[in-house]
Amino acid sequence: MGYSVALMADSTSRWAEALREMSGRLEEMPGEEGYPAYLGSRLAQFYERAGRVISLGKEGREGQLSAIGAVSPPGGDISEPVSQATLRIVKVFWGLDAELAYQRHFPAINWLTSYSLYLDSLGEWFDKAAEGNWMETRQKLMSLLQDEASLNEIVKMVGMDALSPQDRLKMEAARSIREDFLHQNSFDEIDTYTSLKKQFAMMKLVYAFYEGGVKALQAGANINDIVAMQTRERIGRFKYTKEEDVAREYDKVTEELAAEFADITGKEDR
Repeated sequence: MGYSVALMADSTSRWAEALREMSGRLEEMPGEEGYPAYLGSRLAQFYERAGRVISLGKEGREGQLSAIGAVSPPGGDISEPVSQATLRIVKVFWGLDAELAYQRHFPAINWLTSYSLYLDSLGEWFDKAAEGNWMETRQKLMSLLQDEASLNEIVKMVGMDALSPQDRLKMEAARSIREDFLHQNSFDEIDTYTSLKKQFAMMKLVYAFYEGGVKALQAGANINDIVAMQTRERIGRFKYTKEEDVAREYDKVTEELAAEFADITGKEDR
C-alpha cells in the first residue's frame, strides 16, 4: 500500500518463553536453557521482514517496515539465549539502563552498551545532511564519554579533587554531553523534537567548550574558572532554542564562549 510502518514487539522474551513451553509439551529436543533449538531461526523470521520495498503496479508505491523488538531477560542478564540470539540477528541495539531511569535521565539508553552497525553505511549521509563533519564530532563526544566511565572509577575511590585539571575538564565536558545533549524532555514543546542540524549545533557547542578548555589550561587558566563559566548555562539551554533561531543563537553562544575563554586566559596573564 506504500505506507511506512513501525512495528513494536513487546516483549519477544515472553514469546520465547511460550515457545519453550510449547516445545516442551511437544517433547522436542531442547536447546540451551530449555529453549527449542530453532529459537534463533524463529527470531530471524520475524526481524527479516523489516525492510524497504517498491510495491508492484504502475504507481511505484514505496513502503518501509521498521521492526523494534523489546527483550526483557530475567534480572537484566543479556547473556541468556533470547538476548544473544536477537543480538546476532539485529544490527542496532538500544541498552535501556535502570540506573539512568532512577536518575530521571530520559531517554534511559546507555550510550556505552548501545551500538549500531549501520554507522559505516550512513556516515556519509549524516555528514551531508548535517552539512558538516558529523561523524568526526560524534566520535570525539563518544571518546569523552568513554574516558568519563574510566575516570568515574578513580573518582569513586579517591574523589574528584585527586584528578588532574585535564581529567576534571573531561568529566565536566562529559557531564555536559549527558545533561545538555543526550537528556531530552519529551513533554517540552521544543525539546520533544530536534532536527539533525540542531543536534549538530548542540554537539559542536559542547565540544567547543571542551576544546576551548584544553587551550585555556595550556595557557595557564584555572580549572575552577573554566568549570564556573557562565556560557555553560547558555549551552545547556540551547536545546530549548526554536528551530528557526538555531543559526543565530549558535553564533551568539559561540562568540560569548570565545570571549569568556579569552577573558579567563587574559586574567591569568595579568
